Amino acid sequence: MIMGLEIDNDLKNGLKSCYLLYGEDSVRRKIYEDRIKKKLVDEASELMNVSVFNDAKTTAGQIIEAAETFPFLSDRRVVIVRECGFFTENKKTESDILAEYMASVPDYVCIVFSEIKTDKRFKLYKAISKKGLCEEIKPFDEKDIVDIVGRKLTKNKLKISKALCVQMVRNAGANFELLSSDTDKLIAYMGDRQDVTAEDINAVCTKTLEVKVFDMINAMIDGRTEKALEIYRNLLIYNEPVQRVFALIRRQFEIILNSKSMSESGLPNADIAKRLGVMQFAVTSALRQANKFSYPMLVKALNSCIEVDYNARSGGTKLEIEIERLIITRAGTM
Repeated sequence: MIMGLEIDNDLKNGLKSCYLLYGEDSVRRKIYEDRIKKKLVDEASELMNVSVFNDAKTTAGQIIEAAETFPFLSDRRVVIVRECGFFTENKKTESDILAEYMASVPDYVCIVFSEIKTDKRFKLYKAISKKGLCEEIKPFDEKDIVDIVGRKLTKNKLKISKALCVQMVRNAGANFELLSSDTDKLIAYMGDRQDVTAEDINAVCTKTLEVKVFDMINAMIDGRTEKALEIYRNLLIYNEPVQRVFALIRRQFEIILNSKSMSESGLPNADIAKRLGVMQFAVTSALRQANKFSYPMLVKALNSCIEVDYNARSGGTKLEIEIERLIITRAGTM
């Protein structure tokens, strides 16, 4: 598992009595919740010794009651408070009650608050910082995820190249939960075989909608109109929401255009990724696409998306037809 965070050190050397894990990557926060549970409570006694709250109506009293409950056939107890709003103004009174309680949290309990956002001015934040640890859980970058996949497959006696690990990660579109599921499916699928091939990846691993749209745009850029139309029509056959498909097409052209503009101004790929809110490999891929045509051509492609949106909204043509027309007219002309 990836090291570098303070909580990684605690998991190795001893856990504190309270934590606040915050950040937009809910999947990675959940990974740490699970690691804390596994470290402190046996799976056999988890039902009796782990309490999870994930409702905005949760009160401070409920959290304290769970924390004050003695562990059953276990040395420790875990209370997880997931996105319950105790760091927002409308629950500040409840938050202050919990802040006061943090000073007297029993040694046998570990309370884990998991939030998208926090407010460092809150008494609860300061109380957890004093008694335990507040840490921002940032999204994985591609190298981290590739390393995790490679280690898990190697641990299960499978041999896979780094290139195929990268392919698995990119197929999942940075959805770690999906990637974890695909990895487990691949292990089961391989049976007694050890050498993982591209065919194995294609047979087992799922491509997200974002990745399929990316492939479709690649086909458009390369002038492979029939392939682009095939991908698009398959999306419709599998009932992918056409509004979502169009939003992703437009978003991808925006990423390509903005990546090209920022790269030409000297900004490193990592910084571009942060500004656009995407993973670094998405920027690298977008720049490969951008190299195939000029800046004015990209602007024209994006303007075509705006026209599609306008025509569909004005009621002249269905969005499904407008997207197909976009693929046909733009493929190979960008």
